[in-house]
Amino acid sequence: MTRQQAKENLVAIGIAEPTEEQVTNYLNQMGAETKREKDRADKYKADADLKAELQKQLDDLNNQNLSDIEKANKDTQDALNKVAELEKKLLRTEQLGKLAEKGIIGETAEKLLSEDGVLDFEVLGQIISEREKAAATAKEQEIANKQTNPGGGSASNSSNETQADVENAKSITFGAVSKDAQSTIDYYK
Repeated sequence: MTRQQAKENLVAIGIAEPTEEQVTNYLNQMGAETKREKDRADKYKADADLKAELQKQLDDLNNQNLSDIEKANKDTQDALNKVAELEKKLLRTEQLGKLAEKGIIGETAEKLLSEDGVLDFEVLGQIISEREKAAATAKEQEIANKQTNPGGGSASNSSNETQADVENAKSITFGAVSKDAQSTIDYYK
């Protein structure tokens, strides 16, 4: 901290015009307190380092005291835990594959399966409900498109459909097809 900053701090706490001696005392007090806190932080760091070293030594002693059989049992148990974890992941992956075959992928599939590969039936019910609604809407659209309008004609707006009078004009030929008759036919196309 600079002397100027110290003066500003003293003014802020109520000393209108601090003397050089007051500024020096303030700086000395701040320095002593800062040193005290730094020493305390260093002590905590040293204690933490000592604790970590002691824990390591304790673990080493515990491992030395284990017999070969106990070490083998511990290693076997660790391996069994890893196998169980991998089996859960494999089961979940297989179930995600089966869901993908049914068209359920992405976030929906992730929500549907827990980490253990167990199905969430509430989410499954929502998916089925949404699919049924979509299918019903599609069927209603299909039925509506096949119905005729009350004013006549079809609800379908297909531009590929040929009207009956155009088909009739195409089929009419009075003898040989002349150029004029062909132009008439072309007109209706």
